[in-house]
Amino acid sequence: MASSSNETKISLQVGSELRIKNNGDLVIDNPELELAADDRDDRAADAVLIYRFDASAGEHVLRLLEPVADHRHMKVHRRND
Repeated sequence: MASSSNETKISLQVGSELRIKNNGDLVIDNPELELAADDRDDRAADAVLIYRFDASAGEHVLRLLEPVADHRHMKVHRRND
């Protein structure tokens, strides 16, 4: 999947608040991540999303980039694990 130049990388922790306005503006409340010194360091994040707003279609597109869930302990995954 090709990366678009109008994509925004969003790092979230459990308890973070993400608000997306109708015009595509983002408001993110990540108090713990704001303390991280380096924007490229997502190790403190619980999930990293890629966000893109397609104004012509009126669509907000979110894609999970880096999940942190460790499912290696499960041999088989079932719905709603």
